[in-house]
Amino acid sequence: MSAYVEAGVVSPVDMETAHQVLHLASASGDIDHVALLIALTVRAFRDGHACLVLSEVDTWKTSDSLTSWPSQAEVQSAIAEHSEIFGSPDSVAHTPQPPFVVNEGKLYITRVFAEEAFIASFLRKNAERVRIVLGGPGTGKTTWVARTLSELKDSEIPKLALCAPTGKAAQRMREVLDERLRNSGASEKLLEVLEHAPSETAHKLLHYAPHRQPKYQYQGDAKLEFDLVIVDEASMMPLSMMYRLVNALPENGQLWLVGDPDQLASVEAGSVLADIARGAAEPSSPLHSRVTKLEEQHRFHKDSSIAKLADAVRIGDAALVRAILESPSDDFTWIDSSKNLDQLDTLGKQVIAHARAVAEAASKGDAATALTLKSELQVLSATRKGRLGIDHWNTTVEDALGMSATQRWYLGRPIMVTRNDKSTQLSNGDVGIVCAKNGASRGFFGSAVEPRDVSLARLPYVETVHALTIHKSQGSEYDHAIVVIPDADSRIVTRELLYTGITRPKKKLTLVGSLESILHAVRTDIRRATGLEDLLK
Repeated sequence: MSAYVEAGVVSPVDMETAHQVLHLASASGDIDHVALLIALTVRAFRDGHACLVLSEVDTWKTSDSLTSWPSQAEVQSAIAEHSEIFGSPDSVAHTPQPPFVVNEGKLYITRVFAEEAFIASFLRKNAERVRIVLGGPGTGKTTWVARTLSELKDSEIPKLALCAPTGKAAQRMREVLDERLRNSGASEKLLEVLEHAPSETAHKLLHYAPHRQPKYQYQGDAKLEFDLVIVDEASMMPLSMMYRLVNALPENGQLWLVGDPDQLASVEAGSVLADIARGAAEPSSPLHSRVTKLEEQHRFHKDSSIAKLADAVRIGDAALVRAILESPSDDFTWIDSSKNLDQLDTLGKQVIAHARAVAEAASKGDAATALTLKSELQVLSATRKGRLGIDHWNTTVEDALGMSATQRWYLGRPIMVTRNDKSTQLSNGDVGIVCAKNGASRGFFGSAVEPRDVSLARLPYVETVHALTIHKSQGSEYDHAIVVIPDADSRIVTRELLYTGITRPKKKLTLVGSLESILHAVRTDIRRATGLEDLLK
C-alpha cells in the first residue's frame, strides 16, 4: 500500500486514516483495494469533493507503474465484501454507523453524505421558503434584495439576519443594502430592522465557539430567532456550513441565497450554490420557480472588452477568448508572460510606482488618499509561490521601496486581516494601510470618506497585500485589476479561477499569462464531485 503514497496518489495521512478504519473494523482478507478506496475518499474530501465517483477511480492513478490498481470489478467487489465499512444510505440511521456510504455510484464519508442529504431534503421540502438570486459581478443582486424587501408592507417586514462566508463580505452587504434602501426611499421601519440586523459570518451567526461542546450554539432543537436569513457570496459557502445553517433555521424561517455560481467555490468541500443552480435549472425541480437570474451588467459596459472576455470565459469559448486577447482595447491589455518580457517589466514598474504613491500619502498622514489609491490598482495572482506568485510581487515591491524584513510596519504597507477580531471590529478580508498619525504608525481601515484607525499592537493576524490571491479577492472590486495566471501545468488553473479574477475590475483589466495557460483555464471547467445537483432535480 505504500506504493500509493510514493506515487503521490494519496498522502501518508490519508493512508494512515485507512489503516485506522481497517483496524477498528477488524477487516481481514485482501484489503489493499479497500484501503485505497478509503484513502482516496479522504483525499477527495481534502481536495474539495464531497465524494469519490467510483466510475472515475482510474483518473486518480498517477503512474502506469502502479500494477496493483483495481479494476472496476475489483472496486465493486471490495465494497460488496466489506459492508461494515461501506454502508448504504439506509445504514446511516443505524448504530453503529458505517464510516463510509455508497450512494448512486459515489463513495462518501458518512458525515458528509448525511449533510448533503439533509440540505437536499430541506430545499426540496421547503422550496417555498427559499429564494435563489444568481448573477455575475455588477448585475444588481443586492439591488434586487433591497427592492424585494422594500416591496413588503411594514407589517410584513421580517426579523432579519445577514451573513456571508467572510466578515468583509457580510459587512459590505449591509453597507450596500443600506445605501440601496435609502436611495429608494425605503420605510423607516425597514431601515430600523436593517440597522439592528446582525451582519456577520455564518460561524458567528450560529455562535461558534471552538472550545465549547457543542461548538455551535444553534443546532438541533436550538434554532435561530430570525424570520429571514440572507446569505451573500453564497458560492463560497462550503457544504458543512450550509448544512449547519439550514439545520438551524426556525420553522417557517426563510432563506435567500445570493451569489455567482460561476465563481470559485469554497476552499472547503462542496460547491453548494453551483449545485443548487444546476439542479434548479431543471423544470422538474421544486426550486425551479424560486430562482431569479440577473444578467444585465452594471459594473462595466456590456460592450467593453472586459465584459466580452468574462462572458467568453464563463461559457468556455476558447476561440472567442483568443480573439479578444489578440484585440487590445482601452480597458483591456493582455501581456503574454512567455514572450512580452519588456511589457511585463513596464507593468512591474507601474505597480511599484503605485505602491510608492500609496506610501507617500501614508507618510504624510493622508489616510483617505492612501486608501483611495489602494483601491485603484490591485495585483491578483493565482498562486502564492513561484514565478509571478504573490510572494514574488510583494517581495519585488518591498525591495523597490527599500523595505527590509525588519521593517514590518513600514508606512504605506497594505495589509489584509486574516482572522475576525471582535475587539477591533475587524473582519477576515478587511484591507487597510499603515499610515502616520501624530508621530506614530497606525493601521487605517474602511472607506476613504470615514477611515478608522487601529493601534498596530491591537491588530489581529495580517498579511502584506501589494498582491493577493484571486481566491481572497472574491467579493472585492478595483478600478484596475492585474490578473496573473500561472503556467498551464498548474492544477489550480481553471475556468472558475480565471473568471473570478477578470471580473474584479471596474475600469481596466490587465491579464498576465501565456496563451497556453489562459486557454487551458478556459477549457478546464472543474466540477467538484458531489451528489447535491442530482438530488435537487
